Amino acid sequence: MAPRSKTTGAIATFTGFEARKPGARGSRKKPRQRVASDGAREGDDDAWDASAERDARALKTFDLTSAFGPCVGLTRVERWDRAASLGLDPPKVVLEILQRRPTTTAWRECVWHGRL
Repeated sequence: MAPRSKTTGAIATFTGFEARKPGARGSRKKPRQRVASDGAREGDDDAWDASAERDARALKTFDLTSAFGPCVGLTRVERWDRAASLGLDPPKVVLEILQRRPTTTAWRECVWHGRL
């Protein structure tokens, strides 16, 4: 709804947005579908499930943990290997996820890929 202003004499007063009538309902919007990091929609049971969300969260945590070195310019596997060779003890679950998930860019690259 458009904002209204009311004119009293020569002074215009902004009254804000129109109030809804008592008992009126707002428009119902369709809920937004979440998009999995590999580009699939939430409705696709095979592509988006609870394990994919857990895996994405674990990979994001790995990316945002600076103790394992910089993540920009390296794939997650390269970063994991580098951290392991330096004795930084990266989580083994990250390597397992990367070996189990498809090789799409969303799973291989860090959260900053394409943003910096």
